[in-house]
Amino acid sequence: MKSWYKLTLLLVLGSIFAGIVSCKKEDEKPNGGSPVVYYIRSTDPALSDSLLVGTFMGSLIAIVGDNLADTREIWFNDQKATLNPSYITDKTILVNVPSTVPSTVTNKIRFVFGDGSELLHDFSINIPAPVIAGTKCEYVPDGGTMVLYGDFFFEPKVYFPGDLQGEIVSLSKTEIQVKVPDGAEPGNVVVKTNFGAAKSGFLFRDNRNVLLDYDGRNHETWTAPIVNTPLAPCSGNYAFFKHAADGAWMWTNELTMQYWAPRGRGNVPVATGNVSDLVLRFEANVPIEWRDVRMEIFFAPYAEDHGRDVPGTVFARWKPWKSGPYTTDGWVTISIPLTEFKYSRDDSDDNENGSTQISNLNALTNVTMMLFGPANGPNPVQIAIDNVRIVQK
Repeated sequence: MKSWYKLTLLLVLGSIFAGIVSCKKEDEKPNGGSPVVYYIRSTDPALSDSLLVGTFMGSLIAIVGDNLADTREIWFNDQKATLNPSYITDKTILVNVPSTVPSTVTNKIRFVFGDGSELLHDFSINIPAPVIAGTKCEYVPDGGTMVLYGDFFFEPKVYFPGDLQGEIVSLSKTEIQVKVPDGAEPGNVVVKTNFGAAKSGFLFRDNRNVLLDYDGRNHETWTAPIVNTPLAPCSGNYAFFKHAADGAWMWTNELTMQYWAPRGRGNVPVATGNVSDLVLRFEANVPIEWRDVRMEIFFAPYAEDHGRDVPGTVFARWKPWKSGPYTTDGWVTISIPLTEFKYSRDDSDDNENGSTQISNLNALTNVTMMLFGPANGPNPVQIAIDNVRIVQK
């Protein structure tokens, strides 16, 4: 009887102990309770099956592991991420990779937990090479400041043709202001960082197919005067449109710039190639508010005539004041695709689509730029123009 009692007691105690052990195993955290990262993936549903070993700055990622709920800090290289407690659970963390370029690259994520312990996980941040999107002005004199627009300008160096390095005077991630070195020549500008290099799509002091530079290539002298004051020059002399009270349909010499090929470079087309591939460029400086009266720009056949009344003449209408009074902070480069030459003389001012197009560049040699059109009232105008050219986009 005693043996039976002892056996029953042992079985009962064994069951209780087994239950205790079983409960302990269910409550026990994986990896002994220590944090662990299993993998990292994109938060993009289309890419959720792809595991990441690196990503770009600013990306949102999902960190998957165990025992992560006590995470207090996450560092990518030497840059601290911003954490949202709502996006931290025991098994996942959603976090944006910092958008600041690191000073020290470790290719690690460093986790800091509430008890002061840390965890390192291999992960690289892909920092893009610089991108040059454009410039404020393609023509800048030696010693002047050139403004470059783009992205990923991280501790850059800027080189002008001839491998001449410019001095950076102002810098952000998307803009560089750089002093043009003495002796810089026409060509591409290059921006270099520790993460790559970029060559400008535009040409510094673009000297291709320059029709008018107002130094050696001039227009008719009785139209807009050629000067080098009162505005600081862009590259030597410039044409200066100026009037105290420009009004509707005022055809005045000082607001007209006419180039006649018979008195210029001869019977040579203004450009060759496909109209869709070409752009009219020039530098402009508008020091006071331009509020009204469009600038008409058009080409004409070989003759000593402005060509505005020639049947088939196709116009571009430059109206930068359309969304409000227009001024420039110094010289800027203006680009007008030849596909924007689409208006006939009789198209209404509110017709934005135009009714025509340039059909044959080979027959066009003359160039006219003139302020002419409807206006709400007389307004003062000052517009400087330089380096008129037609080039590939």
